[in-house]
Amino acid sequence: MADPHAVIEALVRRPFFWRSDRPLPLVLVVGRDGGAFDAARRLAAPFEDFLPQATVRAGEYDTLRELVEALAGEHGQLGKPVGGSFLPPPRFPLVQFVLWARRQREEPPPGEPVDVPGRIWPPDPQSRTGQEAFKERLKDWRRGRYGGDRGRRTAADFLGRAATTWVPVGTLAAWSLGGASDLVGLIPWALGVLVAVVGTLIQAMLSIRGSFFNGWFRKQPYLARKPFERLPKYALRIANASEAEVERLLVHALCQDLRQAYQKWLIPWPSWGRGLYAMLVLDARWSGDVNERFLRTLEESVEETGLLPPLLVMAAVPESFAPGHRPVTAGRLADLPALVAAWRTAARRRVPPLRLMVSTPEMPVDDDYRPHLLAPRLRAVGYWCVMALLLIGPVVLLGRIQQDRNAHCGGLSWVERIGKECVGVVNADGPSPDGLFPSKEITKLVAQIDQNNALAREAGTYVSVVLFGEYSVAQDQNDSAFVGARAELTAVQEYQQGVSGAPRLQVLVANAGTNFDQGRRTAELVSEMAAEDPRVLGVIGFQRSVSGVEDAIQTLHTAKIPMLVTTATADRLGYVPDGSAGSDYPSPYVFRLGSSNRRQARLAVRFARERLLGAVAEPTAVVVKDQTDNDNYTNNLADDYVSEARAAKIRIAESVPYKDRGTGMDMAVSRACGRRPDLLLYAGRAADFLDFLRYVEGKDCGKEQIKVLAGDDVIKAVANSGAMIGDYRRVQVYYAALASRELWRDGAAAPTGFVQGLLGGRHAKESDDNLILSYDAVKLFYERVNAAYRGGLPSRGDVLYQISLVSPRDRWNGSSGVISFGATVHEPENKAIAILKVTDSGKSEVAVRCGRLATTEPEDTRSICLDLDGERTAQDAPAAVSPPASSTASSGSRPGSRPASPSAPPARDAADSGR
Repeated sequence: MADPHAVIEALVRRPFFWRSDRPLPLVLVVGRDGGAFDAARRLAAPFEDFLPQATVRAGEYDTLRELVEALAGEHGQLGKPVGGSFLPPPRFPLVQFVLWARRQREEPPPGEPVDVPGRIWPPDPQSRTGQEAFKERLKDWRRGRYGGDRGRRTAADFLGRAATTWVPVGTLAAWSLGGASDLVGLIPWALGVLVAVVGTLIQAMLSIRGSFFNGWFRKQPYLARKPFERLPKYALRIANASEAEVERLLVHALCQDLRQAYQKWLIPWPSWGRGLYAMLVLDARWSGDVNERFLRTLEESVEETGLLPPLLVMAAVPESFAPGHRPVTAGRLADLPALVAAWRTAARRRVPPLRLMVSTPEMPVDDDYRPHLLAPRLRAVGYWCVMALLLIGPVVLLGRIQQDRNAHCGGLSWVERIGKECVGVVNADGPSPDGLFPSKEITKLVAQIDQNNALAREAGTYVSVVLFGEYSVAQDQNDSAFVGARAELTAVQEYQQGVSGAPRLQVLVANAGTNFDQGRRTAELVSEMAAEDPRVLGVIGFQRSVSGVEDAIQTLHTAKIPMLVTTATADRLGYVPDGSAGSDYPSPYVFRLGSSNRRQARLAVRFARERLLGAVAEPTAVVVKDQTDNDNYTNNLADDYVSEARAAKIRIAESVPYKDRGTGMDMAVSRACGRRPDLLLYAGRAADFLDFLRYVEGKDCGKEQIKVLAGDDVIKAVANSGAMIGDYRRVQVYYAALASRELWRDGAAAPTGFVQGLLGGRHAKESDDNLILSYDAVKLFYERVNAAYRGGLPSRGDVLYQISLVSPRDRWNGSSGVISFGATVHEPENKAIAILKVTDSGKSEVAVRCGRLATTEPEDTRSICLDLDGERTAQDAPAAVSPPASSTASSGSRPGSRPASPSAPPARDAADSGR
């Protein structure tokens, strides 16, 4: 036989959270004398310390209002804290409001006569004076309702409940509006915090004042609050109502308060964690007693309203208590429509028979029972875990999201923040955010590209090319990296703006960081993006020959993405490892538009020997080189100078190094001038060139003007500081040019439209080689895409094939001259290259030019231009010149060997140390 306590435990235990609450019966215990009440108390005793519980003896209270106040008033038994429940006790704002309003009937103002004609208390509900009086009393009651520690605990409780709703909402607001990536991005944070704080305060104040629940008075049938009726006026009506009306309202409000305490709110509420229903033990054995009237009113209220309270009532009743019956809907036939409506209303309530009557046994019920209440307590713990998660979780989540946004520079898909730089494809998701680049000029150019991209996407049919460069450099007109980056963006933006056919062209800007330090990671991001976006058909750019560019090319080679290299000139830049030790091969995906270091060094040395040093029997030269560790351009060019000088019978007296942005330049120039050379070969960067010339101008390098011959990179310094260079009187400056508008001024070939604009003065301060070669790269890419386009999106393999067709049989006229790639090594064949001289006026003029500017131009047969791309033969090698130990020795080709064809890969000798 089951223990009756176990049955009671099953009744008071709430079902699992995801299941609806069950109705609870009125357990009526009948028995002789006091046995019924004793049995009810013994049944309830094991649970009274674990749930909201009240016990009311017969005759303890004179009125039903006093009974309800003892149960649910401000110090009521059902509102006592329950030890070990980890939850705040149920609160009864509705009951307490009704009790307060009714209590005002007995509390007239001091000195107010009650029985004097014309002076009635409580005042008439329509009385303006009475409403104002109740308004002030309501304010005073609210202010003094929760005093001291209790008030602070109540406020903290309601603030915590509200915060669990509004902190996630504020977090969602901040997240949906976008997190902080710059100063402007702080606005979503501020709005999110504002939503959380304001929402929390408003909900907490409404809860504390009771306004959060007072709307219920309009929905219930007993003394209902009228639409738009102010609360003081409603309180005044309650004070004037009959006792019977107030009793029904009080009992119904008690049921509603309990219902709210256990209701499963959508917002976090302690009701989520309540695992045990409330319990009331009532001695209702005496007919006409207030306890018996409360029991009857409770039953009637539930029958009439359908509101089943989460309260297990165990009432001791006399043996003569007759079992009740559910009311029957009855009436005349003429009233059938109203009867049907009433029946449907009752059916919707679904109120079962509440009475469950049991007789007490002859032996007293044993109250030594230990409830098994671990699950209800775990439910409360689970509630607090949810509370903590909703309070702390959103903040932590938003912090992680913001960390991710910061790590991806505002949430960009293919960008990462490394140090202070944002590397990756900055405009793949749309216009690039503000604040990514320190230079306003670069920011403006990228914004113009973004505008063109938007037009391309609106057209529907478009292809994408990635412009791979270093764009987080500071704005410095003397920095070759900045000047080159600006020129690249200028050229590509100008060409893109003129594309109006199908498909349209989208340019995705990939920033590889200062000095291309993050070239590998940027290339990985480009590869990942290209794997998801078939419109990405190629990459152009690669401004400088540094290790980061090599890493990027190897990564993009693995991803099989076609690449057009503009001004990176190290001899073996496009070579990739083939897996064997020390072995590599030219990548079939790399096409270089600019001449290699070998070609420019060979032309420079030949020009120096024939034109500058023709009258010198045994000319000497000193190489001044930048030995920055990861700069393959300067190291490779210096080696090429040494190797080619030996072949041209120019003795290299010394190779003088400096390092890291001009460190040691003064000492290097002093050593170089101390050798009294006939020629200074500068293998350094444009950023250091002006300092180099200034030191040379100030040193004693000989009686005559010292001749300086520099590599192609210095064109960026000449473009901005030509006048300063022309003012020097002890220095005569020459430099190699991969591409320049000056090559077209002699009229040997008809210039392209782009070059015509340059000759007319457009972009006068830009670096010509970056400007022209970048324009050629984007134009060649787009025209090859058009050649592969057959109404559908071409593949990267199609574009690769079309670019490879640009060969000696199908040359392409560009603004940098004729473009023709070798079959095996995709180097430009016989590409136009020149040596320019800086005149006294600061202008540049062509001293010598090799290679054709247009396919209609005849082949140049001058000896200075012959075989600039081929391997050196034995006849070119010097007889017996021993360079200083500081210079790099080179090994010539095998005696009697034939010149290699232009398409053959260069041999790996000292001149190929660019890797």
